[in-house]
Order: sequence, then structure tokens, then C-alpha cells
Amino acid sequence: MAGGDSSPVAAAAAAAAAAAAAARKWEWDQEEYRCEPAEYSVDPRYSEYDPKQGCFICVCYFFDGKLDLDQESPVGPMRHTGKIFKEGFRLKNSVNVVSIKIVSSDYGYPLYVYGTIIARDSLDRKCVYIFRHDQDDCQLITSKDDSLILTGPKRGFMVCDDIFFKINLKVKNVHGRTVDDDRLSKGLIEVDAIRRLEYSPRYVVDTETLVSMHSILDLNYTFIRRSVQGTVEIKILEGPDEFHGKIVASTTSIPCDIVLHDSKVSGALTAGDNGVVQMARRVVGVSVDEMLVLTVAAAVGDDELSACTVQFTPRRNGYDDESITCGEYKMLLKFTWSIVYF
Repeated sequence: MAGGDSSPVAAAAAAAAAAAAAARKWEWDQEEYRCEPAEYSVDPRYSEYDPKQGCFICVCYFFDGKLDLDQESPVGPMRHTGKIFKEGFRLKNSVNVVSIKIVSSDYGYPLYVYGTIIARDSLDRKCVYIFRHDQDDCQLITSKDDSLILTGPKRGFMVCDDIFFKINLKVKNVHGRTVDDDRLSKGLIEVDAIRRLEYSPRYVVDTETLVSMHSILDLNYTFIRRSVQGTVEIKILEGPDEFHGKIVASTTSIPCDIVLHDSKVSGALTAGDNGVVQMARRVVGVSVDEMLVLTVAAAVGDDELSACTVQFTPRRNGYDDESITCGEYKMLLKFTWSIVYF
């Protein structure tokens, strides 16, 4: 027939060819995204050869060549606490890192892990540490269920477009022996906030997976719309100078545990001269449309915990406090509020 074959067989073949072309384009796009432009794939500042994937992968943020890649963000968590913002002030979005786990290891378990995990957010793109352990302060990972002991962030994240997580984890020894390649997990994880805003709000824990070097790593996080940050301070009013127990934050819409401290894995918290215990992780992002829940569980004996749970209403500034009795302790819980903004 003039004009070409319009039979069902020909139409099906054409559709299959189009689908195959689309699949090839998707694979090409994914490969380009994974390996990035050629000039970065050969630049040792931004990439390394990954034996697990058999190619060069991006291991470092490279979008700003003038940025000092080692400079830590100078911004603290409470710099807008004393400012007044009108009710219609547009709040930014944020992310809470819930947990990070080595869910698969080419070396098996146990592992002695050290290294760094940093985030670069929209506020200044500078380093915000969420895990930092040197070679003399390794963490023992006994199974895929163990979470890394997070030591941050020191402030809430501001996420206008993307937030990047740079993973650089190594192993000191495995089963008491050294290894030829100590790179356990290395690479860059990107969370695209703009794409997230195209969809209806989902109050769930999301997971980004990094397959690299000699492991598979899961970064579990929650995306927060219209966020403020709360900085928790715990002061021991009565009781022992050392706190043995667990401190956990959550929100009413996403009731997952954000572990701020667990003395079973991090050791006891020692109160200073003013009675305030110094936690490595003390900042939580929360939407103004929900409640922040803080649970303090004090150790009673070897295996029992005495828990007390308090809810706080997020605010754009100021602070809230409440006294609790938990086990042998009488404590003052204080949340200082601030927006996450430039």
C-alpha cells in the first residue's frame, strides 16, 4: 500500500522499536548521571575508579570550582532565634537523616568503620558533618542492621533545590586482618527537592542507596516541607552526673525514631558544671504543620528503661521548656527554635 505498511504487525514493530530507543536513551541518561561529564571522570579531585561498578564514579561535589571542598559551614543552628517573622513568611524545606546503614559488605561482618559523611545544602554548599570518626575511633559494625553513630548535623538543612551527601567510609580491619583496599563506601548521593515538590506530600521514610567500592549503603531520610529547626538542650536538675539511657526524637506525621543519643553504643553523657549534657547530635527539623515528640528513656538497672515523652509545638523563633522526672533523674528539656534561612 502506498504510504507504507499500516498493518497491526508493522505498528507493533514500530512501537517496540520506539520503546527500545527510549530504553537506550534512559540507560544513556543514567550512565551520564552516574559518571558525569568526561572532564570530571578523569579529574582525581572529583572522581575515582570504582571496582564494584567497573567505571569512574563521581565521589565529590563539583558544580562550583571555586568552592573550598574542605571548608566547614560556619552557620550555627540558632542564629535567627531572636528575629520576628510574620505569619506569612515562606519557610524553606528540609531533610532529617534518620539512619545510615551498611546493608551489604563484600568483606562480611564485623567491620571496624571510620571516615566521614558530609552534607552540602542550599544554604552555603559547605561541609556539614553528620558522621566523622578517625582511624583511632572506629565504629564496630556487627551486622547489616547496625546504624552508624551519627555525630550531626550541627544545624538544620535548607533544601531549595538539591542536597548532596558525600560518603567516604573506610575499614580499619576485617575479622582482625588488614585489607588491600580499605575503601568501604565512597560516592555522592543527591536528593532532588525540586522533583519531590512535584508530588503530593508523602509522610514516609525514604531511602537512597549507594552501591560502591566494597559495600551497599542505605541512607534513610525524611523530606520536610515548611520546616523549622529545633535545638534540644537537656539539663540534669537532680540525679547522677552521668546520663545512661536513650534520647529519641520523632514527629507526629512521621513517627520514626531519630536517635539523638544511645549510651549503649555511644557511652554515657556527662553533665557539665551547669548540669547540661553535651550531645553530639541535637538538632531536628520539623514542619510547622506537625508536632515534635521527644522521648527520654533513662536506664533503670541493666536492661530496663524508664521513659518520658513530651510533645512540643514548632515555632519560628523563641524557645520552649518542660521539666520531667525520668528514673533517677529530674531534667529540664529545652527546645530553641529557629528558621533555616540565609
